[in-house]
Amino acid sequence: MCGRYTSYTVLTDIQLAFDLDSLGPECESLQPSWNVAPTQDIPIIVERAIPNSAENSGGREVLSGANKEGVQHVEPAGPANSSGDSARVTGNAQARNTNSVVRELHVARWGLVPPWSKDPSKGPQMINARIETLAQKRTFAPSLAKRRCIIPADGYFEWQSAEGGKVPHYIHSTNSELLAFAGLYGWWRKPDGSWLLTATIITRAAEGDLARIHDRTPIVLERTEYTSWLDPAQDDPYTALAIIDRPNRTLQADIVGRAVGNIRNNSPQNIVPVSE
Repeated sequence: MCGRYTSYTVLTDIQLAFDLDSLGPECESLQPSWNVAPTQDIPIIVERAIPNSAENSGGREVLSGANKEGVQHVEPAGPANSSGDSARVTGNAQARNTNSVVRELHVARWGLVPPWSKDPSKGPQMINARIETLAQKRTFAPSLAKRRCIIPADGYFEWQSAEGGKVPHYIHSTNSELLAFAGLYGWWRKPDGSWLLTATIITRAAEGDLARIHDRTPIVLERTEYTSWLDPAQDDPYTALAIIDRPNRTLQADIVGRAVGNIRNNSPQNIVPVSE
């Protein structure tokens, strides 16, 4: 599983790395973290279709989801920039908007909350979803079909069992590139009628050297897979599964200090390699 990860790259670099068209206004509250823990706010990347009528009229469409009755609803749109535009855009935004699709960054609570849950603070924390059962479990199947996302990360932590206690490892790209975890998102309706956006990271069986540390690993999307994974027009769950049902790229694992085991310890020191 993946129960801790890092997310310290600045928003402007995330925007460039993932070719984002806009950032939700709530993203301004995101802070760099070297110890992201379950139930904390995390950035997620989604794509959504804009109806041509709204596009032509300059209307501001928003990220959509569904409540337990399947009724579509909307959430606040992205921020206006200083020039009055509805979102901060990259150089490719014009071409993407021509196709009525935009790619956005939003903030979600880490741990998918099913729409039928009575209280998100109770029950299991669904921070991970196993690829092997995604299409069969009612908690994840609707999101696999309709609500897929990318969770940008700099790396993640796993603990290896050893004499004297578990040894933390920091696992990251071999070339310091951002990782793109395959994720799912969902909406949970609060008692006051507002909506909570939540997300989970999809995992698969670890292989090679990583399997000696832990038996599971997050699925890391490649750049060529971003568009097909996020495509809002693609609603077949098995087609979505086919995109991610393959081995991960090679990742590097470094032994790091045990302080990362306490979520109160949140500094760059958490990812500095140490010798055991």
